[in-house]
Amino acid sequence: MEKIKSKISYRKKIIIFIIIMSIIVSLGLLILTIVKDRTYHSTPDYKPDDNKTINTLVIYFSRSGHTKNIAKIIAYRFQADLVEITAKAYSLDFEGWNNAITDAENKNAAVIEPETVDMSNYDLIFLGSPIWLFRPSPPIWTFVEKNQFQGKKVVLFNTFKSHFKAEAIETFKALVEKQGGQFIDHIYVRRGRVYYQKNDQTILEEINTQLDQKEQQWLDLID
Repeated sequence: MEKIKSKISYRKKIIIFIIIMSIIVSLGLLILTIVKDRTYHSTPDYKPDDNKTINTLVIYFSRSGHTKNIAKIIAYRFQADLVEITAKAYSLDFEGWNNAITDAENKNAAVIEPETVDMSNYDLIFLGSPIWLFRPSPPIWTFVEKNQFQGKKVVLFNTFKSHFKAEAIETFKALVEKQGGQFIDHIYVRRGRVYYQKNDQTILEEINTQLDQKEQQWLDLID
């Protein structure tokens, strides 16, 4: 009987140890993720020149700077005008991170600035956003809901750690088309998990490869 009790006690200790270690690892990963998200990735200021081949506008939301980098790469390629959407609720701290997760999970509308943009002079519109919980983040959904895209060709671009759900992109496409736009493509870069992320040079090469492959296709669709 004493041996049986001893074995049960030992097993309990093992189970408790495993639980404690799991909690420690989970907390460690959470802290690492938050710290990583608070690291802002900056790029030089961008200003288009007069050598435009087509009237292009890049509109994006970026919390930690990854999507902003991609937006600037696209803007340079097309000598596009650039508009950044901001959302104060998603600041680079724990509260902002929690707001981001909550709104993404509940598919809440975001409070953004600017809410509307005059797109009347543009033919090609790029909309950029990080992926949160497998779908574009709330600010870009809110922007599309508040704007009209009649006659505009629209390309969505995303950055993300893991993956996105195809049905979420299809729903976004439907929303763009409901607002009068023609959704023509979706490009993206998977940065990788927090413990192994691609460096900026690799991301630059990946997005430029996609642009090389698709640019002429997009231009051919412009009347």
